[in-house]
Amino acid sequence: MHLLLTICLVLFAGFGAVPNASAYPEYGFIKSHRTLLFFAPSKDEKVEAFKRQMLIHGCQMDDRDLHPLILNIQDLADSRGLFTPEEILEMYDKYSVANEEHIAVLIGKDGTEKFRWHHNVDIEELVKVIDNMPMRRREMTRRVSRCSA
Repeated sequence: MHLLLTICLVLFAGFGAVPNASAYPEYGFIKSHRTLLFFAPSKDEKVEAFKRQMLIHGCQMDDRDLHPLILNIQDLADSRGLFTPEEILEMYDKYSVANEEHIAVLIGKDGTEKFRWHHNVDIEELVKVIDNMPMRRREMTRRVSRCSA
């Protein structure tokens, strides 16, 4: 893991990115952001529905620095190809997700769990949860949303 982190930091330094891993779990190399982890037993209709939802509300997700990430236990893979099978299993354990569950976990910029959905992610609720976070409130005072309501 340490070697992978070092390689990523070197690569991102070449692109002018400033790593900020301290404010985010180990996969926040480029800049700190929020993540919506979607744990799934396999690639199924609930995964496709989640992808559609994130695509439809992409502007709102981008405006909130939210990166969705799907973790598939059947293939031991993630939607961005960031993690090893061992790391995926560790995340299932860390967030106490059973292999057969569809669970969404919101991770804040500080790397801690902020909210959890046991069924479908409610976009309105997701937006409210994020917008009520102190860091997000500060962000909203500094920049205007580019998304229509």
